[in-house]
Amino acid sequence: MNTTYTSLPWDPEGSTYQQEISLENGKFYPGYSRRLGKEEPRDKRVLLQNMILRMYDVGYLNEQNPNRTNAIQIVYSWRNKLGKFVHAFTLYQDCYEWNPDHYRDYLDAFLSEFYRLKRIGENPYEKLYENKKTKMADPLSLSPPRFFNKPNLRNYCVRLIKGNIREFGEVLDFYRKYCQTHFDDFGDEDQSFFDNIKFG
Repeated sequence: MNTTYTSLPWDPEGSTYQQEISLENGKFYPGYSRRLGKEEPRDKRVLLQNMILRMYDVGYLNEQNPNRTNAIQIVYSWRNKLGKFVHAFTLYQDCYEWNPDHYRDYLDAFLSEFYRLKRIGENPYEKLYENKKTKMADPLSLSPPRFFNKPNLRNYCVRLIKGNIREFGEVLDFYRKYCQTHFDDFGDEDQSFFDNIKFG
């Protein structure tokens, strides 16, 4: 964790989220989603999920971590339209509890997966943490649709091949599947296109 960042004071007024950590040793720590002088990520869903995952990574929500006192509970609140923090949900070591007035199904799915990974001995931080700066998208992903005509798709495939980003056979297979999924199938013209760039 960046010690320069963590040494900055919290910015409650500029934060979207608040967390209140109650530990087994009786200590209590408030926290927020923003430090003074720093900007929050634009994606507030990822911001909140990563806040929760950091509580596992630093040990508060990881009973197996011998270097950190376990949390009894962590209460999460988010800012409402009036600018006030309202209680949204509470995390415990082995379960979580919603304030029904602020239930969010997308976040419930995330929390269910977080606790499922904990139960089976997997590391939720390693599996679920989203780092927008380093996470690379799969160049051969078929979804969501990214190309809306074959000329653009072909230019992209040429780039992958000539830039040695992917092998010719992988790109051809991607092109064929993309056409079958999003266009009018893979035809002779498509095969001819690839025959002409194979050694280009």
